[in-house]
Amino acid sequence: MSKKNRSRSARRRSRNRGNQNTAVMRATDVAAVVEHSTGTEDTGVALTANDSPIEPMDRSASDQTEPQKPETGEDQEKQEHEQNKEELSRFIAGQYLRRDGKFYRVKNTGVAMAATDVKRASLHQVKAAFPSIEITDQLWSEVCQHAINDTHTDRDQSIPVWDGTQSCKPDNEAHLTWDEGLASLNTWRKPTYRDVDSDEADGALFEDLLHRIFSEPDDRAAFKDWLAWNLQNEGDKPTWSVLLYSQSKGTGKTTLGRLLSHLFGPENSMPLNGVSKLTGRFNKTVMVRKFVTCEEVKLKPGTDAGNKVKALISEKEIAVEGKGTNTENIENVCVFLMTTNHFPHWIEPDDRRFYVIDVNHSGHASGPDHESFQDFMKVFYDYMERPENLKKLHNYLLAHQPSNSFNPRALNVAAVDTPIMRRITQASGEVLQQQLKETIDAGGRFAVPQGDLIKLFSDRLKANPNRIGHMMNELGWRPERAKWGGKDYARAVWVHPDYQVAQGRVTGPDGYDEPVSQLEEELELL
Repeated sequence: MSKKNRSRSARRRSRNRGNQNTAVMRATDVAAVVEHSTGTEDTGVALTANDSPIEPMDRSASDQTEPQKPETGEDQEKQEHEQNKEELSRFIAGQYLRRDGKFYRVKNTGVAMAATDVKRASLHQVKAAFPSIEITDQLWSEVCQHAINDTHTDRDQSIPVWDGTQSCKPDNEAHLTWDEGLASLNTWRKPTYRDVDSDEADGALFEDLLHRIFSEPDDRAAFKDWLAWNLQNEGDKPTWSVLLYSQSKGTGKTTLGRLLSHLFGPENSMPLNGVSKLTGRFNKTVMVRKFVTCEEVKLKPGTDAGNKVKALISEKEIAVEGKGTNTENIENVCVFLMTTNHFPHWIEPDDRRFYVIDVNHSGHASGPDHESFQDFMKVFYDYMERPENLKKLHNYLLAHQPSNSFNPRALNVAAVDTPIMRRITQASGEVLQQQLKETIDAGGRFAVPQGDLIKLFSDRLKANPNRIGHMMNELGWRPERAKWGGKDYARAVWVHPDYQVAQGRVTGPDGYDEPVSQLEEELELL
């Protein structure tokens, strides 16, 4: 295919990439796409943890041949100059992306930069990264021309054209994935502690922490199973999260969240206060992380925010939007650890997305064992800041075999027999049942069609309508089948234990005689 035809093909591809690339590509970007397009998808350039590129995965055989030995000192100088230019160009290409004539740092794609700013910032970066290379004006001019301005076939030495998408792919260490010459950003970074050369496994201090803050053995086992599975399957996610509850402060909830951030990697983690950034419109920055801690979580059942949090916890594919970008669907691998100091009465008894652990203990901020607990926490903080300790703990958790009862796909709340889970089930049911009774009593009705109850549960009580039968039976009401309102088929109606329905009316004590519905006068009892 001629270069002219390839350019036309690239323009057609840029127009047809859907909502990922609605912006018109500039000529320089199109040219770069054409030069770098291979017609097949590949994993692109792998980068190390400090964002310095290593050898590209698809370099041609000619690139890998041994360079010829220079014949003279001048030849050697030219060869060294060319090698330095290529090495610095490769470094710059690993730090930035380009799109629509603008440039973005790989570490922060939310802020656009001009080419002149990239050149100024890159100069400081390469001086720090390559102190042994003398950066002359001529060398730097050629590096900027080669890495930023020119269009050439050395993909690993030219700032790639970004398609505007990004996602978290823990099972792929490459920072970029390529498709038809366009690069998509992988936000996941290998935690630096995992490069520590050690096969030793040690979880003693971690187990000590769990024994101090979790009083229930079942909670300790469930949490370790959950954490170990998530580290063993980082490219996947469970359909439920852990919620740490303690009425008192200073019980270790934040410390545990910090430990998990270290284990998953600070670059792959994000701490949040509340869920507003999680449930807001522009939540892409959060959802392209692997691990998120949400502190002081307080939701209302049936609300848009509550439903969105549940979906983000359990759904494998979600729609996200960043500021200034289009909505896109991404694979959701995000794992959540949530905390609260308020009793989570908003959790419905049959909700399968939250495993609640009571973290109340005597070592809290004003408890009798506060000093000894704080002494331990000082030791633990020092422990988890050391890469070699994190590596040993990571090895320990990778070797852990989750129990047979652990299921990352479904949380069986009925099988979780801890005091806090029993209390949540009981409290949620009691509050909702009281609300239901007060609402019916306020309406002065003693026979309620099931259709009205479904609307009441969904719109006002924000509860699952599947609980109608249980809740109404608990109130002592009985279900009957009847025809009314001119319909020739039976419908369900719930009747107060002291009342009856007959002849299109509800009758009861003290001569009570009223229609079941003001809109539907006749009710025939079957």
